Amino acid sequence: MDEIIRFIILIFSNATNILSLLLVVMISSVFLGRNVRLTRAHYLSSAGILGVILAANVVLNLVFKDTPDNSTLLILNFALEMLIYVYAFVFYLFVFKEKRILRAIESTVAFYLVTLYFATLAQLSFIYFMGGTEDIMNLLFYEDLAEGPYWIGMTGVSFILIAGLWAVVYFGFYRKHKQLILGIPYRIVFGIWVFLMNMIPFIPAEIPSEFITLEQRYSIMSLLFGIGTLLLGFVVPVAIIILTTERTLAEKTKYQESYLTAELEYIEQYKHKQTETRAFRHDIINNLSMTKMMLDEGHIEEAKEHISDMLGNVRALSPRYITGDEMLDLIVSMKADKMEDKNITFLTDGVIDGGLRIRPMDMCSIFANALDNAIEAASKCPDPSVRLSIKRTKTFFVIRISNSAMSKVDVGKLMSTSGYTTKRDTEHHGFGLLNIRTAVEKYDGMLKAESDDGSFSLSVMIPRING
Repeated sequence: MDEIIRFIILIFSNATNILSLLLVVMISSVFLGRNVRLTRAHYLSSAGILGVILAANVVLNLVFKDTPDNSTLLILNFALEMLIYVYAFVFYLFVFKEKRILRAIESTVAFYLVTLYFATLAQLSFIYFMGGTEDIMNLLFYEDLAEGPYWIGMTGVSFILIAGLWAVVYFGFYRKHKQLILGIPYRIVFGIWVFLMNMIPFIPAEIPSEFITLEQRYSIMSLLFGIGTLLLGFVVPVAIIILTTERTLAEKTKYQESYLTAELEYIEQYKHKQTETRAFRHDIINNLSMTKMMLDEGHIEEAKEHISDMLGNVRALSPRYITGDEMLDLIVSMKADKMEDKNITFLTDGVIDGGLRIRPMDMCSIFANALDNAIEAASKCPDPSVRLSIKRTKTFFVIRISNSAMSKVDVGKLMSTSGYTTKRDTEHHGFGLLNIRTAVEKYDGMLKAESDDGSFSLSVMIPRING
């Protein structure tokens, strides 16, 4: 029976570690805007923690024939935890796409805090509901450390809590490519909150014994986390999510308005072109008949002039910019008008044969944002210019948007930004680049940025459907 209990505790503990390992990555993506994408290989390798634990247990069974004493057991448990954190660090090194060492360090710390947070929550809440007495504390942490049915309950509660949070983040945000980027103030508040929630239960333990009995000490500790954590443990996180959601919805509303504006303009332009086309069809026969009559009567120059006029009308009916994708044509036309108002030179070359087959809303998120960023940067230059070029490889359409720039842009910092900016720091383009990256990755595309002292370019690579 003891072996079965140990096995169940082991399963709960390792499942909690695996979900915590993945949860940190998803939170980094959804709430911090980190450039990360979990693959099947990552999901499989996260289970490597189980391998570390099993290997450690095999070694312990070979070294210790009898169960070690509690002091030795504490040392062994600490060493095992260090192995888990080393594995977590290596795992995060391979998950993140930029600043890997820095991201691995911060994610390993986050992994430690997440596991500690939920273990403390589960253990002290469990102690409270068991009575919160000295006998319970001695039983759990001295006599039956990490063993017995009580520990099944505590590790089970911890697993249920982490599994619930993992499911919310995965199915509610990560899988749907939703992002609610936490502002710097929210991150600071949340960090302080997590620290306090981990430290508060130790405060009663530091009160001198002449002021409080041991029984009262344990009662206070159990009360703090048995009731207080259940009531307050999720208040700050939920409040932060609500506030962030409001800001994100406002941001999305802005882009939806941009999309609707583009759609309305497209409809108006379409109606206008249709009216002009019907008028041109009505007149074309008469114009051609008149041209033939001029030629028959030998009025060659008059006929040439009349043909030139008709060609001008045909050109007027043709789109000003042709990219091969109707929605991109419209976006480019809108932004070209904006550039004309700002006296920015705009050039285009290349065509997307067959179109990009991207949802209109995502087209706006990608190219309206990218062109707005280019216009903003170019408008600060003495000789402003923007260029849109389209090329194709065997597998990708490459749409490159280049602009003049006042100075060289830190591309590494730009591509790893979490989407924050201030009026004094427009270099990082705020949420625009984050929205571009999110939309591009929905279609298995890639972004590439390049810069020198006088220019900046952003390349959007979208897979070709037909290769």
